Amino acid sequence: MTVYRSACPLNCPDSCGFVVELAQDQSLKVHGDKEHPLTKGFICSKGLASAERVFSPERILFPLLKEQGVFRRITWEKAYAILTEKIRETLEEVGPWGILHHYDYGHNGVLRNLDRRFFQALGGVTEPRGDMCWGAGYRAQQIDFGDVYSNDWSQVTQAKLIILWGKDPAVTNAHLVPFLLEAKKSGATIMVINPVRVKSADFAQEYLQVNPGSDGVLAMGLAHIILREGWLAWDFVRSNVHGLEQFAQRAKEYTPEKVAQLTGIPVAKQEELARKISHEGPVTILCGYGLQRYSGGGNTIRAIDALIALTGNIGKPGAGIHYGYRYHPQYLNTVKLDPSQYHSRTFPHPFLAEEIQKAHPPIHLAVVTRSNPLVQQPNSLLWREVWREIPFKVCMDVTLTETARHSDLVIPVTTAFEDEDLIATSWSPILQLTQKVIEPRGEARPEARIFTELAEQLGLKEYFPYTAEEWLKYVLAPVEEFGITLERLRQGPIRAPYIPEIAWQDLQFKTPSGKIELASELAQEEYGDGVADPLLEYSRHNLKPYQQFRKSQPQEYPWYLITPHPQHALHSQFQDLEGFRLYIHPRLAEKYYLVTGDQAMVETEHGQLIAWVSVSEDIHPETVVIPEGGTAEGFGVNQLLRGKPSDFGESTPYYEERCQLRKWLPD
Repeated sequence: MTVYRSACPLNCPDSCGFVVELAQDQSLKVHGDKEHPLTKGFICSKGLASAERVFSPERILFPLLKEQGVFRRITWEKAYAILTEKIRETLEEVGPWGILHHYDYGHNGVLRNLDRRFFQALGGVTEPRGDMCWGAGYRAQQIDFGDVYSNDWSQVTQAKLIILWGKDPAVTNAHLVPFLLEAKKSGATIMVINPVRVKSADFAQEYLQVNPGSDGVLAMGLAHIILREGWLAWDFVRSNVHGLEQFAQRAKEYTPEKVAQLTGIPVAKQEELARKISHEGPVTILCGYGLQRYSGGGNTIRAIDALIALTGNIGKPGAGIHYGYRYHPQYLNTVKLDPSQYHSRTFPHPFLAEEIQKAHPPIHLAVVTRSNPLVQQPNSLLWREVWREIPFKVCMDVTLTETARHSDLVIPVTTAFEDEDLIATSWSPILQLTQKVIEPRGEARPEARIFTELAEQLGLKEYFPYTAEEWLKYVLAPVEEFGITLERLRQGPIRAPYIPEIAWQDLQFKTPSGKIELASELAQEEYGDGVADPLLEYSRHNLKPYQQFRKSQPQEYPWYLITPHPQHALHSQFQDLEGFRLYIHPRLAEKYYLVTGDQAMVETEHGQLIAWVSVSEDIHPETVVIPEGGTAEGFGVNQLLRGKPSDFGESTPYYEERCQLRKWLPD
């Protein structure tokens, strides 16, 4: 048996360390790396199952070409010849914008970005813009602080009040939990704010069930009370906060009575929480990405940022707001080309299908890497229509995903156990490698090799001068001064020494004013309003509430719909394909004569599906929760959701759909 230290490549906050055992029969076993500085030996069910994907019966082992609706095996030479011919034809007929490249979310490896370098070398193609995951909050923090930095997880142990706001680390960030429990043992209060009583509420001392989508309203209401009572950290605010007067004027509108009506949180509880945030510091707020999956999601994060600013809970031990780590890109070389070397056409993620449908020049060739747009994208039924209209589609993947099944050419790529790559995520201070443990199964090839060989055939060899190992050394070259080398990483993960344990400790914010900006000219330019206002969509001048929580909702679709990550799956990976499951409160179940084990039809303006019912007191009484997932037929929950942009970051407000329920009585 041979043992390797490796890493999880998934798009996840934890970035777990793996110990991989390779037996003589070439079977794999994955364990947690007990020497990993953060994950310390524990890995989730997705990590444990990752080795199974290597040997999955769904694994693509050879290039496949669809002829008359049926896939047949072809050689790599044939696959390259077909793809390069289609690229040349498209370039000649309509130019590089006639090529669509859809990418991301499947693998966090740095070398996976060589796919983007390839299409950039063509001159720039049509690409998605914005984000499907966290873009609204990300852009909001860039506006408020100048960048997206967070404390080391260990800092929560020094907090006295910890708010898990829209975040459930017990399911989505398991390695944060030991730090939270240590903080609790030391006397900290842990509070969960969420429309669903999530698993993390089991170890929290307090739980507030807020109405879906009203988190930003609650934050503004708390700011109203803090300002009214004069509970600000005045010395900090005078030195480090810009735009207090404008923000205070906005906060006046969020009276406790109005906030209680919109959020479901009583006035007394609002006042109690405002007092705690102001007086029981240090305070740490950990934000989940569900918070910003609404039209006003960026404004929601800005409102929560404001609470941290008003109370001075930033830049010191145990105090801060957690959203992401954007440190690594500032220190590592990128494999992507400089933007001055190409000119891409970009369409926003929320409207990508609609934009492709009317694009001029039209899309003649689509290439998908590291993603599954027919399941991941909103309005997935429209995506299927758009996909059919594209003359030739190529999908590079590990298994025959829904997108792959509906493509013309399928190219097999390696798993994280079959090649070497660097993992440097936006959520972790750890740098680590996925190690090559076994030879690629079948004829699967690493993406780095595929795009290097394609580039050579198209006369673009100058853009791909390195081997995979040389690329990794190139990426790491700037951090050699910290003792971080490829050889050192092959021995195990390294906590990046350039990432401080306390974010913003120097109070040198990267905004135009050099301060935390509660009123921002950038926000004014991008959104139409410089100050956070979670109740209004796009511009304050519209005077049009985007959501009337609990009031005058269309009777046709009266219920909130939330589609979170399931515990045992990620995006469209690791699905058990048993069908959809929905969770509802007993009150809602009684209304439709539903019990656990029944089936129900869930319907929105954009689609419908049938799901198995589970009744739970943990669910908000006016909410239907359907975790991401799918069926053996390839349909996903996103068929219920429309394409709509967030206020910032061109992110996708997946949680803003309304739905209707009907009991399903099969024949």
